[in-house]
Amino acid sequence: MKIWIDVTNTPHVNVLMPIYKHLQSKGHELIITARDFSETIPLLRKNGIEPIIIGSHHGKSRVRKTLGLLGRYWQLLTLVPKFDVAFSLGGSYTSPIAWLRRKKSITFSDNDFTTHKFITYLFSSYFIFPSYLKYEGAKKKFHLRDEQIKTFDGFKEDIYIADYTVDEHFLEQLPFKDFITIRPENLKAAYVPKDAVTIVPELFEVFKDQNILFLPRYEEEKKMAEGYLNIWYPDEPLNGLDVCYYTKAMLTGAGTFAREAALLGVPAVSFFPRKEFLAVDVVLQEQGKEFKSRDPQEIKDYVLNSAKQQPTTASSRTIGDTTRSKRVLAEVLGILDGIIEG
Repeated sequence: MKIWIDVTNTPHVNVLMPIYKHLQSKGHELIITARDFSETIPLLRKNGIEPIIIGSHHGKSRVRKTLGLLGRYWQLLTLVPKFDVAFSLGGSYTSPIAWLRRKKSITFSDNDFTTHKFITYLFSSYFIFPSYLKYEGAKKKFHLRDEQIKTFDGFKEDIYIADYTVDEHFLEQLPFKDFITIRPENLKAAYVPKDAVTIVPELFEVFKDQNILFLPRYEEEKKMAEGYLNIWYPDEPLNGLDVCYYTKAMLTGAGTFAREAALLGVPAVSFFPRKEFLAVDVVLQEQGKEFKSRDPQEIKDYVLNSAKQQPTTASSRTIGDTTRSKRVLAEVLGILDGIIEG
């Protein structure tokens, strides 16, 4: 069977790799397209995948976003080869294209804030959600049938944590062994308020006494690190789970890195620039595994207090039992096989 997978954002790559390998092992022919955005293309290539590159990010302007969206729809409609099933995280591109071609589409999502949700709900054939996601309102509004919605008990990050093995040579890529990690807010994302500002410069100031691994999304963000001898950023994408494993604490303006760190038992801070958080993040916060704040000093206090409870070195930390994550991966792959082969 020919399966089209569309990748539109950096965090999607890790989630899709175990799924990609599973579908490949089942003998399916896979068509991979990707949007040129952030580190998406380099990460795919790092995993041995050369995608068909279609479209790019068009900034925060609604007009440019709309034009870019429509332009990418047209390109996908005309450039994507024939397929039997479409699959993606978010589904905003794959579901309408599959609908127009009269093909089945599967949307995986844990995002409550996706701006194009209505497109996804209107055109997707099936949905795979974590059980924590609140989809009842959309189900009623868009008249979704029970058989269209499949849920699993876990987080999307479990899918790739399940088979994670520590890279013992990871620290050789860094100029230090003892560090915290900071990832900026994605201020260009549509789900972030227009008036949102970054607190990264303030974090740099309060953590001047710490080595900082800085993971900017965009070239212009690198300027924030100028003048600091304790801050280093890589030229190429690093393995996110290795970053989470070795760092003393993960500080991020989004959710993926925070959830990865939290599930690996590493102090995780999200300074997401909205009052509302994704349902999956709220669950981890309620469990005490993820800390939310946009107060730099409060964040530092949390990190320092958490460090006292951690092993003295990252190398003495253990991943812990991945049985739960392996169960989640098996559950998701079983759901996917059932839809594709059903």
